[in-house]
Amino acid sequence: MRSFKDFCQEAFQLNEKLITFGNIAYPKFGQIVILAGGAGSGKGFIRSTLLGIQGNVLDVDALKALAIGSTKLAARIKDETGLDLKELDLRNPENVKTLHDVLANVYGVTKADQRRIFTAALAAPQERKPNLIFDVTLKDIKKLDDITRNAINLGYNRENIHVVWVLNDLEVSKQQNLNPDRGRVVPDEILLTTHEGAAITMARLMDMGSDLSRYLDGDMYIAFNKPGVDTTVIRNPSAKSRWNPDGGMYILDANYIQIKKKGKRVMNRSQLSNEILDKIRDYTPDTPTWN
Repeated sequence: MRSFKDFCQEAFQLNEKLITFGNIAYPKFGQIVILAGGAGSGKGFIRSTLLGIQGNVLDVDALKALAIGSTKLAARIKDETGLDLKELDLRNPENVKTLHDVLANVYGVTKADQRRIFTAALAAPQERKPNLIFDVTLKDIKKLDDITRNAINLGYNRENIHVVWVLNDLEVSKQQNLNPDRGRVVPDEILLTTHEGAAITMARLMDMGSDLSRYLDGDMYIAFNKPGVDTTVIRNPSAKSRWNPDGGMYILDANYIQIKKKGKRVMNRSQLSNEILDKIRDYTPDTPTWN
């Protein structure tokens, strides 16, 4: 049987390795996390085991449609019901039903979970907007601009928009890409492009200095993710349940660095240690950006 001391040590190690945002573990509202990285880099693993946040994983195009249509939607609701979207009391079931009905008609949103996300994002005040997580390659600045601009239009604060670059060894990513559980195998040439693009974009962001605040001003991390090298996973098969058939697990050790703190200037590439630079070069395709 584990002693109380062992339990506390494990809990401390878990908290120690958690990636947090705004220096808060599991903030409930108002956060945008852009989880960047090439295909097969293991972003889903990092999201489920290392990120100290829970949120809705939302498609970038869905966010764009939501932001563009928000004015039209608000006008329609006010015209048809007399309700101002910004003053809509979602504690009233009739108001919630009205908003859900309009979402289904305007956006064709038929899934209950998507209606719930859209309702919360549109109608909630800034301090209670739902956390949103974007699993993207971030292979160019345009994708970053799409996410941040539309998030800001919906009332999210730049200081609550964060980036985590998941960086895995390219050869390992190629192997993980072939895993049938992924549901979609990306051709090698496309996979290479996504890894190159993510590396180039992150280098550009780190070189922006204070200009980065045009897009975001939250936390930024580089999370190295080569299995058996950068992360140590402790599994507990005896903790199986109907909700977790594979049993429990937690990260005992992880290898990540924070390159920007909320409200602070981003670290320049020249400030990275030689050890970190060498690791980035080992994991990314051979591009002039990091060499």
